[in-house]
Amino acid sequence: MRIAAAALLLCVCVAAGHTQTANDVVLKAMHDELDRSMQQLRLENLEKPYFISYRVLDSETTVVSASFGALTSSSQGRSRMINVEVRVGGYESDNTNFVSFGFDTSGMTRVFNGNAQLPLDDDYNELRHQMWLATDATYKKAVEDLAKKRAALQNKVDTDHTPDFTKETPLQISLDVPTVQVDVAKWESTARSLSGLFRQMPDIYMSSVRFWAKTSYARYINSEGTSYTRREPRITFNARATTQAPDGTPLEDAVWLYARSLDELPSADDLAARVRALGQRLKDVRVTSRIENYNGPVLVEGDAAPQIFEFAFVSDLLALHRPLMDSQAEMFMQRNMPGENPFLDKIGARVLPDFLSVTDNPTLSEYKGVPLAGSCKVDEDGVPTRETRLVENGILKTLLTTRDPVRGFDHSSGSRHAGQAAPSNVFVTAQNGLSDADLRARFLAMVKERNKEFGVMVRRMQSAQQPLMVAKLYLDGHEEPIQGVQFAGLNAAAFKDIVAVSSDQNILTLSRHPSQNSFNIPMSGVELGGEDEGWTPVSLAVPSFVFDDVTVRMIRGETPKPPVAPHPYFDSK
Repeated sequence: MRIAAAALLLCVCVAAGHTQTANDVVLKAMHDELDRSMQQLRLENLEKPYFISYRVLDSETTVVSASFGALTSSSQGRSRMINVEVRVGGYESDNTNFVSFGFDTSGMTRVFNGNAQLPLDDDYNELRHQMWLATDATYKKAVEDLAKKRAALQNKVDTDHTPDFTKETPLQISLDVPTVQVDVAKWESTARSLSGLFRQMPDIYMSSVRFWAKTSYARYINSEGTSYTRREPRITFNARATTQAPDGTPLEDAVWLYARSLDELPSADDLAARVRALGQRLKDVRVTSRIENYNGPVLVEGDAAPQIFEFAFVSDLLALHRPLMDSQAEMFMQRNMPGENPFLDKIGARVLPDFLSVTDNPTLSEYKGVPLAGSCKVDEDGVPTRETRLVENGILKTLLTTRDPVRGFDHSSGSRHAGQAAPSNVFVTAQNGLSDADLRARFLAMVKERNKEFGVMVRRMQSAQQPLMVAKLYLDGHEEPIQGVQFAGLNAAAFKDIVAVSSDQNILTLSRHPSQNSFNIPMSGVELGGEDEGWTPVSLAVPSFVFDDVTVRMIRGETPKPPVAPHPYFDSK
């Protein structure tokens, strides 16, 4: 009932928007070819589609990059792609959620995984032609996959009777945001200037600055009656730098900023300050000391709080369907196939301390005066987004879902982004949070109780398991920075042992790259930055917190030696 009411409200609110798409040639071609395909697409003695969807994405992209004061690239381009989804069988069991390595790849040159290029011109006849070819190829693979899936099930005992597709209430909506108009010459000048700041930083070995802007216009229709159009501008700024410690440990950091309009980007002076701070952080980290091994309380604050929560916990809040595989796929994947999400069996169980709750809320565009990147009204399936309370007082209540259900979930939460279930705006809230001073005092008291000389404090991460800004915090309150360490086995289970949190939250936006393969297998994919197609921005508000007991150890493995000669620019001065 809640889903139906939301869909009805959206339809009423955006009725005026449909007049803007009435004369859309691309949309007309999509509707006409979809109708024809549903009526005529059927191979003799094989099943016809029960569901077809078309998603056409028009993109205008501008990229400007520079390194060490020199422009390395500057380009603008347009593209138009279609994604065709064809399902045969029925909602309970269809051709999806199945992996076979024995399919015939003939006819797949033009169409890969339902994706194909479309002409940029709004030529109705050629658009229909290309949509027909893409639909035909996708349908043929769908019936082939269904036959193989049914054959594979003949030799298996299927204990999971979860349907392959959910039934959702259709909606129609149009969402329009102004296109980004980039002054390319200005971006080129700014990129040169900002990247040139690294000419003052002899400790940095490699560096780059990149501006990226993309306006995507998505048109979506399906055979159930859902349709939406959505214009979505995305802008990112990425400054990245790498160096090595004297012992060879690689060190890397980045400034990655996301905006929906040019006005949301910081000024050139602000960006310059952030680039200088980036270089200074790496310079400071290079010469810090190391520790062999540490087991004990760890204080996580600043950017590290949302980074670690995203890296180690959020992925388990996503309901990803583990596919059925034929024997050939099982042989190939048995060593690399991740296990099922452990949180599927933890609904109603404690996964966090009882004073913490977690909510995903894509309906908010701002929080405490900070723009939120994950704001959206519908997901890629055309399902309305909504607030989802994932964890309440430490108890796992639900997961983020799509129309590809998993065991125990029969509806979508409107969370398909970048091709699979993904978070949007994640809020971790606490009861009885402490001030920053009291949290540090609690942490030092724990260190003293364990008879330790110091505790470990982390402020920023380099990767999922490697802290970048990390320090020893001694009982008298003074800090000693360290580097070349990593967490050992930090995963979602460790978050049950958080003993205290701050009252204030650390707000950060990250780019999340879901699984890039076609098997819907969960993979680690969060980076400091990136501008690939398959990513989604995620904003997180997470308090600082104290782990009761975590292992921090020296990075193991071989590392390359630092360069023999110094950077030529600085050597010549």
